[in-house]
Amino acid sequence: MQKETKRTHTLRIIVEIAFLALFGFLFFRGSIELWLGVFAAGALLSLVFGRIYCGWICPMNTLFRPITWIRKKLNIKPLTTPGFLKHPAARIVFVVLFFGTMLITKRMGMELPVPAIITGLSLFVVVFFEEALWHNSICPYGTIFSLSSRPAKKGMVIDESACISCGKCQKVCPSNAIDTLDTKKRRIRKPDCLVCQSCTEVCPEKAIRYV
Repeated sequence: MQKETKRTHTLRIIVEIAFLALFGFLFFRGSIELWLGVFAAGALLSLVFGRIYCGWICPMNTLFRPITWIRKKLNIKPLTTPGFLKHPAARIVFVVLFFGTMLITKRMGMELPVPAIITGLSLFVVVFFEEALWHNSICPYGTIFSLSSRPAKKGMVIDESACISCGKCQKVCPSNAIDTLDTKKRRIRKPDCLVCQSCTEVCPEKAIRYV
């Protein structure tokens, strides 16, 4: 199981770097249609495989990794998400603002550099706040994926019979998608899970799998 986890970790890094390079190429080429095409494909994949786009493909999530690493090395604690932004209505507000702005500027004949805006905003948020604020509240694409992934057949699952309630998985989950049950065991919320498998890598009992 340990070797399998390492292989998955290595594969994810390779995939992340490859897609980061692809998105960078599309950004400098100004190919917004192709960029949106990759996103649309990710939305379709989420119907079956969960938010695999967010955890493996999204360039913003890849850029978050060095920020998180530096923060841990310097022992800098991020600001927690304000309570009002945790409300489900916050997601709707940000989606409406995002797509409403795109529609209005389009009708006015203006072209918004969407990838640049999303990237800049996401990095600003993650530098100061916990990643979950971006993944769960602000990112419009994340909100869409949280809905499209609900019927997914596959996802990250914790074997409660093997869980020792250590909580290590919760500490590394970038989207705070792991709840503590009354039994002190843990359970993953599929709509918020990025399928990044960070939890699998730290679980001492190897009780977390993608099934």
